[in-house]
Amino acid sequence: MIEFSLQIGTRIIRAILPELKKFFVVSPEFEDYTQVFPDQDDVDFNEAWIEGLANDAKSDRSALARFLESPRLQYGRVEVKEEDIDDLLRGITELRFTIRKTSLKNFDDSVLECGMDNLNLKDESVRIGYFGYLLLAEVQEKIICEIA
Repeated sequence: MIEFSLQIGTRIIRAILPELKKFFVVSPEFEDYTQVFPDQDDVDFNEAWIEGLANDAKSDRSALARFLESPRLQYGRVEVKEEDIDDLLRGITELRFTIRKTSLKNFDDSVLECGMDNLNLKDESVRIGYFGYLLLAEVQEKIICEIA
């Protein structure tokens, strides 16, 4: 099991967690497997491909749901079972894409990478999206450091 503490303050985590759960609920709406068809002309293969991706996404979402419901997360503690690592990393990526496509859709990646000074954090949805995006990025980075 991988265990670590987050640097983001617990007050921010507790404020952001309910919002992350809302993003989690809407994130399947942003799944579009048609953009990743390996063979545009083979209908049967494409159906099997989509079914495989959808099944993988279920595992990813299950790991992400367990992570978001962890009672220790609100206190800045992360615990991930070894067998959940890959699924959780993909699930977090999906959730970050959802945040990117909703709350942060008006910002270029370069602006997000530069930090808060370049964002209009007066808008509550931007602020929530940005801090959720940062929290998830920190979790991903720490997991990757732990397994490297």
